Amino acid sequence: MKRFFLIGSLSALAILIGVVLAVGRGPKPQYPYMHADPQKIDPEAPINKEALIKDIDYYVALIDSAQADPYRQITKQSFMLKAAEMKGRVRDLRLDAIPLIDCYYYMQELAASLQDEHTKINFQPEWRKSCPDRFPLDIRIFEEKAYVRQDFSDANIPQYAELVRVADKPVVEMLSETQKFINVTLPHYKRQIAERSFDTWLQTYFKFAPPWKIVYRFEGEEKTVEVVGIPEKEFVEEDAKASQYSETSFRVGDEIVPLLEIPKFWCPDQAAYNKFMDDFFQKHKDKNYLVIDLRRNPGGDGRWGFFVLDYFLESSYITVKRFDFKISNEFVKLNYYYRDMTYYEKRIPRLLWWFPPLKTLHESYWMDKVYQAEIGEYTEERDTYRIPDPGKAKFKGKPFLLVSHFTNSAAVVFSAIFKNNKLGTIVGQETGGRETFTSDSISIQMPNSPLLAFIPVAILALPGNNPERGVLPDVEVEYSLEDEISQKDLDLERVKEIIRKGLGIK
Repeated sequence: MKRFFLIGSLSALAILIGVVLAVGRGPKPQYPYMHADPQKIDPEAPINKEALIKDIDYYVALIDSAQADPYRQITKQSFMLKAAEMKGRVRDLRLDAIPLIDCYYYMQELAASLQDEHTKINFQPEWRKSCPDRFPLDIRIFEEKAYVRQDFSDANIPQYAELVRVADKPVVEMLSETQKFINVTLPHYKRQIAERSFDTWLQTYFKFAPPWKIVYRFEGEEKTVEVVGIPEKEFVEEDAKASQYSETSFRVGDEIVPLLEIPKFWCPDQAAYNKFMDDFFQKHKDKNYLVIDLRRNPGGDGRWGFFVLDYFLESSYITVKRFDFKISNEFVKLNYYYRDMTYYEKRIPRLLWWFPPLKTLHESYWMDKVYQAEIGEYTEERDTYRIPDPGKAKFKGKPFLLVSHFTNSAAVVFSAIFKNNKLGTIVGQETGGRETFTSDSISIQMPNSPLLAFIPVAILALPGNNPERGVLPDVEVEYSLEDEISQKDLDLERVKEIIRKGLGIK
């Protein structure tokens, strides 16, 4: 009898194993909120205006249910009124179909009304293929006027000439009109966004194609020139060079001060980044002074910043004071998708995905908090600490951190931790990003168009005392137009002054 039972059990187990292996891991899980590849959609593809109106309604409901802190800057009533106004404008259009790129601007204006830096409609980089050339003028904005910082064309526009008109439209009017698309709060960061987005707005919103007729004013005289665009490939190559981390140095008296510039907290080769940082701090760990420059850093992955902070800290340090996720049906559904993707990528047969021990593969403690919470609640996390790598070469001198209005996101996280731990002196301007902000965006495609919405589902509070402000420098430096024209690096000059004082040099 026992033998018969054993044979039966082994046979059943063999059949079960056979079925599991036969079924395998099955088809790859599909992202639940994507019905079309946005990268393959023609920006001029027509979208029925009734479909756009339905997407506006869907988006309003999505913001209310899934966005972590939607009504921090405006009231819910104001947002609803903005949506109603937007639908009215769409209904008043004489055409029944609207190009997708125009639908983007309607939806982005609605998203930007919330004034949240991580709440936006995604502008697909591939859409620029319909605009193969880039606007060749790098501009800077002072007191609502645009100035030519650099002319990459053959028009020879003088540096810091005022840009008066493009294609007969006053630039002041263009800058004012496009403010409605900027989804950030702090005025100085709005200016940075406008400078970077001017080319995109020029070609895809105002529909001004190259070559462009430019009117500029220099030394009281206006001149008209024609400028041609820069090929996209050249622009991308120059941008890639500008975003590479680098080491330089400067001299103060007999002191050689190393300067580490990190233009973003991400790059394609993380191993190379790690080695560069290890070598840099090993070489300079005994220096008296050191400068880290984050003035051009828009963010990236915060862990890349923690990697650098570990060179300054020996004991555990707080990274965030608050990190709360809002529970919504959309967020829970996406978590199930990522769980299934974990199993799929580890080649676990689908019939075993229910097996409780597999939870350890997908951060079970945190995921359980998500699944057990009620819709509309928040998972709460307070005072998260990090233990720095004890094997790193620790810098013992006096570090300086350079920040600017452009410093944002993960670079703000770095700056807040640097300041909270009193690691050194921060010099420059208030950061673009605030100390408390929404984060961890999920992407959800609109049901009636391929437009992709980024919805932040978490509230992240950094260590600091100014939740509505950016990280404030210890030594504040502001630039005038004259300073820009003379190309003075006032931030670095202030650092040199402080070092000279510390060394007793007059």
